[in-house]
Amino acid sequence: MGVLLGWGVAFAPAWIVRHDIGVHGGSQLSAVDWLKAVNDVRVVLLQGAAGLVALGGIGLGAVLTLRQIRVSREGQFIDLFARAIEHLSSEKVSVRHGGVYAMEQIADAAPHYRGHVAALLASFVRQQAPWPPTRPPGEVDVERPRYTGGLRDDVGGAIAALSRRSMVLPGDSIELEKVDLRGAELIDHDLSGFCFAGSNLDGANLTGCDLSHTTFADASLRNANLTGTTLTDADLTGADLTGAIGIDTSPTPRRAPAPQS
Repeated sequence: MGVLLGWGVAFAPAWIVRHDIGVHGGSQLSAVDWLKAVNDVRVVLLQGAAGLVALGGIGLGAVLTLRQIRVSREGQFIDLFARAIEHLSSEKVSVRHGGVYAMEQIADAAPHYRGHVAALLASFVRQQAPWPPTRPPGEVDVERPRYTGGLRDDVGGAIAALSRRSMVLPGDSIELEKVDLRGAELIDHDLSGFCFAGSNLDGANLTGCDLSHTTFADASLRNANLTGTTLTDADLTGADLTGAIGIDTSPTPRRAPAPQS
């Protein structure tokens, strides 16, 4: 670009003046007029080149500024993400609950974090509500009646956030194997594609839930309410459906063989 600019300023003015005279049928100029015309053209070219350089500088500055803004914004998301993870590891339920919703907000604002957020919240549920419980059963049973909707606030909030699917990428499965969801109120949740293999959902209220392509292999659904659920291609292999309502668990009746003639 520098060579082209130098060549243009050095040789282009004389060519332009000569070409202009030839096109308009002008007579030969005196040496003074010739030099003046060439210099005038050169000044215009230099002014134009200076304008282009200035515009290039402005454009480069804008690109660098935009890049800096993106880097700063990414740094803010990383900071928010790290803080939300700290909240999820807090000893206080309310702080963990806030961390769940902070994760959901991050997923809404930064789509490239959605897969990470979904995986973290699924892992959070598995750690906070494992089945079988890692604490003494008596301690868990005493605590459970105080839960709202059958689940502790942080665990229920995480499942609700996952069911809203703002962070669930297309085709991804939410792995909630071996979790304790006894008595959970999950009415109208979109749990399609979730995996509850080996989990305990005894007495859970799943009324109106979308359970298509959901895995309940070896899960316990005793006395669960499955009224109005969508079970298209759901995997119920080995699931215990004793006392479950809203689903036909009776064996398919056999037809009597046709009498032979």
